[in-house]
Amino acid sequence: MPRRKWSREKIIEEIRRLAEEGHPLNISKVRKEFSSLVSIACSKKYFGSWRAAVEAAGINYNDVIKAHKWTKEEIIERIKSLYSKGEDLRPKALSKDKENAALLSAARDPRYFGSWRAAVEAAGINYDEVAKQMREREVEQIKESILKEIRQLYEEKGPEEIKSAWKNHPKLFRKARHRFGSWQKAVEAAGLNYTEIVKRRKWTKEDIIEAIRKLYAEGKDLRISAVQREAPALLASAQSKSHFGSWRKAVEAAGINYDEIIRRKPTKATTETEQSDKSN
Repeated sequence: MPRRKWSREKIIEEIRRLAEEGHPLNISKVRKEFSSLVSIACSKKYFGSWRAAVEAAGINYNDVIKAHKWTKEEIIERIKSLYSKGEDLRPKALSKDKENAALLSAARDPRYFGSWRAAVEAAGINYDEVAKQMREREVEQIKESILKEIRQLYEEKGPEEIKSAWKNHPKLFRKARHRFGSWQKAVEAAGLNYTEIVKRRKWTKEDIIEAIRKLYAEGKDLRISAVQREAPALLASAQSKSHFGSWRKAVEAAGINYDEIIRRKPTKATTETEQSDKSN
């Protein structure tokens, strides 16, 4: 419903209009289609409750909420409709919705089927099979939610948070172990390389300098393109703001002339990224 300025008179006018058009006026029905009207009417500024608003419009609210008269046929049709839509037919799920809760209550009434299982099976549906499918779907949804959390944690916080999840994210850690058998299996199910994550080391400036000097002494190509292929963790740490900020600065901190490095005759593998080397 579009935003509008309300008054007691306009609320009453709107309720009467709905009644004239044949809309059910019980609160659960109206809230689904005209939620703003219900919220405004129930506010302390106006009527304080939906019953009071309806009765101010001259309508007997007891007539509005009179009990629905069920038939076995109607119960069966409603169950079939829910089933065809893929709804969860377990009582705990149905009880969350007022209309479905009313259906559940009617089905259990001794005058009709006496139990929900009997009603579902009267609709030609295998209750045990449906309940099993719903449990499996619920588990899959929970597992996917866990995997989403793990991916988000990795993207926002990095590998160290994955390594220390048992300490910093105990709730997620416990859920993952329960659903996947172990934290490692959960991490791998999220598409991450657990082995690489746990092996990843914490670099210091001294470690970086030592690693660069070792590569240089071994005659390794220290162009950024080559290091990206051979030692990406070293490169990433060297370029981080907490260390040197760029590969050039890291190489020069190791006492090596970076300009001399990039003046060396490039190999086929590094020609394409020579420009990148010069900028770093």
